Amino acid sequence: MSPALSSAPGIEAALAALRSPFVPGDQTTFISDLTVGELVLLEEIGYRPVDIVSGAGTASWNPQFTTSATEGNMWGRAIATAIDHARSGIVEELHRRRADGVVAMRFELERERANLLTCTMLGTAVQRISRGSGDEHPFATTLSARDFHLLVRGGYRPSGIVIGVSVVGFAARSAAQSLGLARDNAELSDQTTALYSAREQAMEMMEREAQGLGADGVVEVQLQERPVNALLTHAVEFIAVGTAVHRGPKGHQALAPEFQLTLDDQPDTTFDR
Repeated sequence: MSPALSSAPGIEAALAALRSPFVPGDQTTFISDLTVGELVLLEEIGYRPVDIVSGAGTASWNPQFTTSATEGNMWGRAIATAIDHARSGIVEELHRRRADGVVAMRFELERERANLLTCTMLGTAVQRISRGSGDEHPFATTLSARDFHLLVRGGYRPSGIVIGVSVVGFAARSAAQSLGLARDNAELSDQTTALYSAREQAMEMMEREAQGLGADGVVEVQLQERPVNALLTHAVEFIAVGTAVHRGPKGHQALAPEFQLTLDDQPDTTFDR
């Protein structure tokens, strides 16, 4: 390159821009899936959106066990691993974008053939407007932006996403029992017992995770229950996902009632023809 070109101000600026690596989150324009009302509520409590972040995890397992009241440890661990990979992926993206947390997250579990399960999480990363030196680690929540706004105003802080997974088998019915149940309205006691057992074990797992985060409790728990009745498989899946929270240094803050007018309501069509 000639000395005349290398000394031009435009060329110097272009070369400097190429030498400086791009860091996600440095851009001033944000991308989010928030509504107008949710954006305003986040600004009120000192947060601004950064970008849309996602995490995914996939797992497969062999579900062939039919022993009554026996927990499928390998089956349950596979589901928990898929959810944990998605949860970890969200946190990694928060670190890369220098964000403080994620809100308005959508949590989905998709089951495919050959006992394959995929977990996806997608939400909006947020950042504190005034950041201090003692900021906590990035948090992940399943809360909507509205619920997150109310939580922070009430003096609470999210600790992270916690999960509970359990799979319990129940005894297979014989051909005679199946024919009898087809004629009579009878409770499937073995399946009911397996459901209660799976729920209790999943709740215990969620409680242990919350205690490990030092949380005071769990809110917005989403439950999924699925009986599996196949030729060689008779079990109940129970999955729980929620947000662990803890009280802030000032404790619970009383909220005075106030009038709020949302900005994203659909127009009234009651009197339209």
